[in-house]
Formats: sequence, C-alpha cells, structure tokens
Amino acid sequence: MERSPYRWVVLALAVAMQSVPAGMAWTHVALVAAPLVEDFGRGFEAWGPLWSAISLGAMFALIGGALGDRFGVRRVVGVAGLAMAVALFARSEAESYPALLAAMGAFGLCLGSLAPNLSKAVGMWFPPEELGLANGVALGGNGAGVALGAVLTPYWVASAGGWRPMTATLAVIVALLSVIWLIGMRDRQLDGGASLAAGVRRVARVRDIWILNTCYLLFLGGYLGAYGYAPTYFVQEQGLSPERAGWMISLVLWAFVAGALLVPAASDRIGLRRTVFAPGMVITGSMVFLAALPTGALLAAPLLVWGLSAGVVPLLFVVPFEMPRVGPALGGAAVGMALTAGFLGGFAMPLLGLRLAAQSPLLGFAFWGACIASAGLLFLTLRETGPRAHRASAGGDA
Repeated sequence: MERSPYRWVVLALAVAMQSVPAGMAWTHVALVAAPLVEDFGRGFEAWGPLWSAISLGAMFALIGGALGDRFGVRRVVGVAGLAMAVALFARSEAESYPALLAAMGAFGLCLGSLAPNLSKAVGMWFPPEELGLANGVALGGNGAGVALGAVLTPYWVASAGGWRPMTATLAVIVALLSVIWLIGMRDRQLDGGASLAAGVRRVARVRDIWILNTCYLLFLGGYLGAYGYAPTYFVQEQGLSPERAGWMISLVLWAFVAGALLVPAASDRIGLRRTVFAPGMVITGSMVFLAALPTGALLAAPLLVWGLSAGVVPLLFVVPFEMPRVGPALGGAAVGMALTAGFLGGFAMPLLGLRLAAQSPLLGFAFWGACIASAGLLFLTLRETGPRAHRASAGGDA
C-alpha cells in the first residue's frame, strides 16, 4: 500500500471524531447518572435501561459498517455525526423518561454508524506495518475524550446549571466536528468491495470473525458495566465526592491513552497479535475486580493498571484488516459486526451486573471482570494475523 502523507490528516480527523462524538458525548452521562434519573422522579434502578439503550441502538453497527463499505466513510460518518448532535439536543430537551430513553437509543443508533467507519478510515490509508500504531492513536483519542468527560462533566454541569445545558452545548460541538470531517475527509477507492448485502454475507462466512465478535461482546459488556457503575459506586459506597469520583475514573482513561499508544505499536514490532492481546485482557479483567476493593490513594493503582493493560483493545480492530478474506475493502462490515456484538454485550452485561451489584457491589465487579478476562482467553483461538504471520505465509507461498 502506498504511504500517502494524507494518511496523517485522516488520523487527525479520526482522533477528533473518536475523542468527542464517539468518546465524551457517549460516556459523560455516566457521571450524571444519579441526578439525571432524579430529574424524572426515578430511582437509580432507572439508570440501567438508559445506559443500555445506547448499546441497544448501537447494534446497528453491522449495517453502519456495511454502509461505509458501500457509500464511503466520508458521507456515512459525517451524516451520523450530525444525526448524533440532533439526538443529544433531543436528550437535553426530553420532558419524560420515555422521551429520554428514546433519545439515548437514537444516540446509540448514530454511534453504530460512526464507530466502525472511523476504524475503516484508518485501515484504508495506513499500511499493515503501521496499522496497530494508527489504530492505537485513534482509540487513544477516544480514551482521552472519555477521560476529559469524566474530569470535566461534574464541573461543567455545575457551571452550566445542570446536565441539560451541558448536553445542548455538547451537541453543538459534535455538529461542528462532523462538518469539519465532511470538509476534510477523502475516501479511497479499494479493490474487492461488494454490495451492502454481499459484503455482510462474505464477512459472515469467515470463522474467525465470529470469534472476534464474541471477544468484543465479552470485553465491551464488561467494560461498560464496570464504567457505568463505578462513578456511582465510588460516591455511594466509597464516600468520594462526585468530583473526586470523576478524577479517579479518569485515571483509567488516561492510562488507556498511554496503553493504546504503546501496546499496539509494540505488537507491530513483535509482529504478533494474540501474544499481546490475551494477557492484556486477563490483566484488565483482574484489575476491574480489584478496583472495587481499596479506598483512598490505594485506589489509583488498580485503576491505572486497568487502563494501561486495556491498551490492547485497538488490536481487536486491526485483526479484520489483516484477514485475507476481509481486508480494508470489507473492513467496515467486519468491524461493524464486531461492534454490533460488542454493543449486544453492552446492552446485556450492565443489566446483569447491576442485578448482582444490588445484592453485593463486589459481585457486579467480579462478573464484569470475568467477562473481560474471558475475552482474552477466547482470543487465543484466533489464527494469528500479525506481520510476522504474514511474512511467514508469504515465505511459504514463495
């Protein structure tokens, strides 16, 4: 693949869209979960359906990724971002719990079109030997956006006068970034593309794609469950202030940014994916559980290791582009399928874990941590796709 200098413009645009629309705009709401449901006269049990509604809508990612393969990432991501801004504004104006639930689901629908095509945009423009690093940088942007949301949201809500005006302002920012994407992004013609339905069918026939899907289901379900509950747990069970809880949970994300920059690049140098991804996931799952145990300054240690080890996640979105039967041409459908499975986990696992947490908070964290660790073990059953395996295959063919 030709190394066009324009690939760095693509990466900058992908980082911007990952950081706010796919990052902060998605997860910041977990920091205002309690006051949000109270605003509608509901108890905290009403938070689970709201948080899961985003993942339910985002199961559209399979179709969203295939749309990117068919119509190009420029148009699909740009339109999805603008629609996301509308969904955020509708959330800020919701007058009833059902209206809020619908706005959360609509946001997820837009996320399902946006997220897989950001990975495809990177996969279209970067050669295999830079793909781990490029995806790491892009998803590092996502981690940075989520971290900024965790830190800024309590202060932003206080200064803006509530979660509603903050959400409306966020809608404007998302709309502006989407316009910048439409202006600055270019699609790249790829060989091997297919119609919408044909692309999905071709990807669905690849055995390893289904393993990858299950890995992401387990990871994202465990992650969203733990992340969606942790800020409230730190406040209600550990006695932290909302601002302090935001700072503590942001440690996970800042460490993830570092991990996402370092670990995939190391995987590129080693030339292997499974050897790096599996232990990283097992460590991450262990840290999710351990983060529920300490208090005070000791809490920072498992949170930092949790984020750093989770830096292996970008590799999950590298592997489809390295599969001979998928590659960049069908990468959008493949990543979309993985994201659909992930958001199915993101819908179900938080609800299941919150039921366990109602009995004992540690049960919830144990469940979510086990899901993440299982993703790492399952990843070992994939065929190796890293640069070293590619070179070995090329040598064998010769």
